Amino acid sequence: MTNSKGDASLSRQRKGFTVQASPFNAIKLDLALILIVGVVLLIVHDHIVVNQLGQLGLLAGYGMVAMCWVVIKTRRIEKQLAEAKQKPGHESGEDGEK
Repeated sequence: MTNSKGDASLSRQRKGFTVQASPFNAIKLDLALILIVGVVLLIVHDHIVVNQLGQLGLLAGYGMVAMCWVVIKTRRIEKQLAEAKQKPGHESGEDGEK
C-alpha cells in the first residue's frame, strides 16, 4: 500500500475521544449516566417490585426525576451564560453613552 493524501485524511491525528469544550458537557455526562442507570433499572425492575403497577410507578418516577434534574441543570447553566454575556454588554453600553 502506498501513502497518499487520502490515506492521511482517514486516520486520526489525535488518539482518544475528545469533545469540543462546552458549558453543557456536564449535562451530557449526566444524561449518559441517567441513561445507563435507566437501562439497568429497566432490566432489574421486575426483581425489585413484583406488582406491575409498582414497576410502572418506579420507572415513571425515575424518568420524571431524571427529566427534572436535566431541565433544572440546563436552566442553571443557561442563566449563568446569560449573566456572563450580559455583564460585558452592559459595560460597553456605558462606554457608548460617554
